Amino acid sequence: MNIFLFLFNTINGDFMNLIDVMSKKIIVGDIKDDIVKISNIMKDNDIGFVPIADGNKIVGVITDRDIVTKIISNNDIDADITSYMTKDIISVSSDSDISLVLDVMKKHKIKRLLITEDNKVIGIVSISDILFCKIDTKLLSSIKEIWEVGPNIHKYETEIDEFYL
Repeated sequence: MNIFLFLFNTINGDFMNLIDVMSKKIIVGDIKDDIVKISNIMKDNDIGFVPIADGNKIVGVITDRDIVTKIISNNDIDADITSYMTKDIISVSSDSDISLVLDVMKKHKIKRLLITEDNKVIGIVSISDILFCKIDTKLLSSIKEIWEVGPNIHKYETEIDEFYL
C-alpha cells in the first residue's frame, strides 16, 4: 500500500468512516439573508453549498448552481431565498457507510449531503471529500454516475474554429 492510501485509511487498514471524511465546519446562511449575502458567504468561504437556517433549524439548502441557473437566469436577484432554496433536505446519519452515501448522492443526483447524529447536523460531505478515501471500483462507478452529464449538444453549439486567441 502506498503512503497516500495509508494516510487516508484507519490504523487497521479499513476504509475510513464517514465521520473521518466529512467537513465538520458548517457555514450556514439565515433564512432572512438575501441572494447577495448568500453569494458572498460562498465566495468568502470558497464553498458552493450553504444550508439555510431559521433559528437553529436547517430549513433548506442552496447551491452556487441554484443561484446561477434559477435566480440569475430568471433575473430575480431580489427574490426571497426561500423561493429558490431546496426545502427537501437529504441527509445521512454519521454512522452511514461511504458506499451508502454515494448511493444516496447517485439516486438524487447531488454532490453534497448533510450529516446528522440524533437529528442534529454535525457535518457536510461532498464528492471531493470522498475522493480522499480508498476507492474501489464500485465507489468510483457511483461517482461517475453522480457526475454524469448529457452530450455536449445544445443551441449554443459552434464550430471550434470560430474562436481565436
